[in-house]
Amino acid sequence: MSLLTTVETRKVIADQVASSTETLHIISAFCKESAMKFIEANIKNKLSEKRVMVRFLLSDILSGATDLNLYEFCKSNGWQMYVRFDLHAKTYIFDRKRCILGSANMTSRGIGLNARGNYELSSFTDLEAMDLLKINRLFDDSILMTDEIYTQMKSEYENAFKSGTTEQKKVKWTISIERLFNPVIDVLFTYDFPFSSHPDYNDIRAFEFLELDHIPTIEEAKEAFRWSKPFLWLYSFINNIPDKTSYFGAITSELHNAVINDPKPYRKEIKELLANTLNWIQDLGIDAITIDTPSYSKRLRIHN
Repeated sequence: MSLLTTVETRKVIADQVASSTETLHIISAFCKESAMKFIEANIKNKLSEKRVMVRFLLSDILSGATDLNLYEFCKSNGWQMYVRFDLHAKTYIFDRKRCILGSANMTSRGIGLNARGNYELSSFTDLEAMDLLKINRLFDDSILMTDEIYTQMKSEYENAFKSGTTEQKKVKWTISIERLFNPVIDVLFTYDFPFSSHPDYNDIRAFEFLELDHIPTIEEAKEAFRWSKPFLWLYSFINNIPDKTSYFGAITSELHNAVINDPKPYRKEIKELLANTLNWIQDLGIDAITIDTPSYSKRLRIHN
């Protein structure tokens, strides 16, 4: 494997876009219209499918990391736009055969379209059949943007912008938008869970499972945890129960099946992972799941 610098990544992207004859897929947490125009300008052949996936949190748009009008650009140029609120990946896929993997977001700074670009590292590689299955699953579990969703998001963005909030990271979409994103998390690894029983704001290692490279504020930790794999799995599991209520023992049994480490972790370790997760939910004040102990076992409930 050879590593690509920012300038080299931009050149490979341009060359691969130009030589693509069937499909283009861009997966990038942040995305700017200027970078998408660069992609569009390099397309030389008629493509049957063009897809872009972004994180598209309200805080991302307010901070300028992503453009709100990205959807309008996509619609005008024949791109399907998908949204995943937990997205961190940056991947460029050409004809479902080749891809660039790395740290470069689909922004002018990320792919070096201006003099003040970021220093990124990427790799260029061929895709295997299993890779394509993962990519398809990623899109299947995402939100396909529509005019209706965009209109609501645009209204909420304009209201948030007019309010002039200085704490942009605390601003979120309303629950009606957040609930559009309901990915299927059916496999987990032990490293997806917090190893500490409670958030430790003096130890960055406590937040590594959230893919944070710094000790976050409480609000940052809360936002990242809300879209973490263990929380999404837990929320989905409880939400699919008719009365949306479950207990610690029943959840432990299901979680033991979902965690696929080799060798398989003991039931005791699964209990510890679940206990840590519930502690984090309570410590961070995440009210999407209510936790209490009416008898001897913790009860988890979702109230719609």
